[in-house]
Amino acid sequence: METESKTQEKKIKKQTLWFWEKFLWRVNALGFKATLGIIRILPERCLPTLGDWFGFLGYHIIPHRQKIAQENIKRVYGSALSAKQIKSMAKAAFKNISRDMLEVGLSYVSPPDQGFLQKNISVQGIENLDNALKKGKGVIAISPHLGNFPLIGFKMGILGYPFSLIAKDPKNIYLVNIFQQWRNRFGIGAIPYKPRHRCASEALKVLRKNGIIMLLIDQNPTKKYGVDVIFFDYQIPTYSGPIILALKTGAALVPMFIHRNTNNTETLHIVPEITLKKSDAKDQDVIDNLRAINVLCEAWIKKYPEQWWWMHRRFRWAKKIFPKNDGEL
Repeated sequence: METESKTQEKKIKKQTLWFWEKFLWRVNALGFKATLGIIRILPERCLPTLGDWFGFLGYHIIPHRQKIAQENIKRVYGSALSAKQIKSMAKAAFKNISRDMLEVGLSYVSPPDQGFLQKNISVQGIENLDNALKKGKGVIAISPHLGNFPLIGFKMGILGYPFSLIAKDPKNIYLVNIFQQWRNRFGIGAIPYKPRHRCASEALKVLRKNGIIMLLIDQNPTKKYGVDVIFFDYQIPTYSGPIILALKTGAALVPMFIHRNTNNTETLHIVPEITLKKSDAKDQDVIDNLRAINVLCEAWIKKYPEQWWWMHRRFRWAKKIFPKNDGEL
C-alpha cells in the first residue's frame, strides 16, 4: 500500500509540473506574439534604439552570461584589451544580439518580397553558391554565431534557393509551431538535430536533391561528439559532421558570413567553397579541414568582434595550447 501511495504521489506531482510547464509555455508564446505586435506597429527607425535598451537590460539581468562573455573575450584577446574595453565589447555584443532578434521579428511581420529582408540585406558572392550548386551534389553551408545569422536562411529562401536548416527547436511546443509557420513562410526546410541518425538521413535526402543545408560550425559539442581542433589558440571539441558529410557525399562546403553595417543594413558574404583535404589519414583530414574553417571564422570574428556571440559557452572544454603574445590579436 505504501509503495502504491508513493507511486500515486509521484504521478500527481509529475502531472502538476507538466501543467505548470505548459502554462509557462503558453505565457512565453503569448509574450513572443505580443513582441511581434509591438515590432509591427513601431517605426523601423526606432528598432535599433529599442534593441540597445533590451541589450543593456539583458547585460545586467543575466549576470552569468555577462561573466561568460567577458571571460571569453579575455581568453581571445588576452592583455591586448583592458578590463574596461572587455566590458565595453561584452555590452556591445549584448546590444547587437538584441538588435538581431528584433530584426528577425521584423522580417516575419513585413512582406517577404518587399520588406526588411529585401531592402536591408545585400548579398555578395552569390556566384560562389551558384558555382557550388552546378556540381549537382548539394551544398553544406556553414556559419558561426556572427551577426544576424538566423536571417541567412530567410534571405536565401526569398531568393528562391532550396534551403534547409539543421536546427534545435525549443521545448516549448507553442513556440515550435510559430517557428514552423515562420519557416514555411520563407520556404525553408528544417532538419531536427536529434536523433542524430535521423538528422544524417534527412540531410542526405536534401543533398541528393542538390539542396542546401546550413548549420552553425561553432557549436559546443561534448567530447563524445566532437574532435579537438584549434580555435583562437585553444584546443576545443568541434563537430566533425559537416566535414564527414562533405567527404562522403561530395557536397560543396560553402562558408557564409553576415554582419551589420554602420547604417544598420546588413551584408551577407558567400565565400568560395573550401577545397577539402583528402588523404589516407582520414581522421587527420577531418581535423585539418575543420582547422581551415576555424581559421576563416577567426578572421571574420576579429573583423566584427562586437557581433560574435561571446556569451555562448564555446570555450567550455578549452585547453590552451601555447601562450599568445601580448597585444597580438
